[in-house]
Amino acid sequence: MQKQVYFSVVIAAISFITVKKIQQASIDHYHFLREIFQKDGWFDFDHPSISIHLPFELREISGITDFSEDEIACVQNQNGTLYVYSITGDSISAQYDFGYSGSFEGLTHADSSYFIMRNDAVLLQVDPSEDSVSVNFKKLDIPSWYNEVLCVDSRDHQLLVAPKNATGRGAELKNTRGIYTIDLETMAMDEDPLFTINLSELESFGQNTGILFAKKKKSKEEESSSRFMPSCIAVHPKTDEVYIISSIDHSMAVFEKSGKLINFVRFDAKLFTRPERIIFLPNGDLIITNEGQQGKTSLLRFKWHLPQ
Repeated sequence: MQKQVYFSVVIAAISFITVKKIQQASIDHYHFLREIFQKDGWFDFDHPSISIHLPFELREISGITDFSEDEIACVQNQNGTLYVYSITGDSISAQYDFGYSGSFEGLTHADSSYFIMRNDAVLLQVDPSEDSVSVNFKKLDIPSWYNEVLCVDSRDHQLLVAPKNATGRGAELKNTRGIYTIDLETMAMDEDPLFTINLSELESFGQNTGILFAKKKKSKEEESSSRFMPSCIAVHPKTDEVYIISSIDHSMAVFEKSGKLINFVRFDAKLFTRPERIIFLPNGDLIITNEGQQGKTSLLRFKWHLPQ
């Protein structure tokens, strides 16, 4: 009987230590945790396969999307030009002037059309050709005063948009962020969000995995809080998971389309100086661009590792 009790105590102690170690894991072990809990693959955010500074012409890159396995398309703030950049060649391979100025932020494409989100919630549809570039405009009824998040969801043939701030006014909505859909056939936006991000859920997940949040003062006490504000969104082409990056706190959350939170990580600020934009390449690799110091923008590429 004593041996059984002793054995049970040892097993309980080992289990407790194991749980604590998992809870203390942060970005350094993110890819390891993904391998255990997500059998479809993972990223190693400590070791990019490519790390380069973009050309001077792209120093103020504000929106990116995939173009091919080794090329991205991008726009710059206030510059009405669509650029195609070769990652392997480290050069601009093509550019299309669409003739408008404005605070251009999000960028994505569906078929031959490129969609650009202006920060005042105006969506531009740009269709470049060899002879000319046509542009159509659509004002979106998004419940936010600042918008820069846009991506395509190819499987469900829709666009995803995400305001940076709350889904509405009032204390009950202060800590929520909505992900909305636009049907690519009708170009109509659903007034109900696809799912809603609750900042308290992110914080709870982060605390359970050892992620430290910035402190904010409230009255005389300090409390830990997430400042998650969507900067960019992308849908993984292999898993159909929704990745959302928040530049302000160097973090990224991963969701199922049902809204279920799968993972939440904080990036190393030394490598990710200011993570602004993310896209997936067709093979599942992830591209993250960082706004750097002295006008330099860096591009990091992370391979999608499949389980052995």
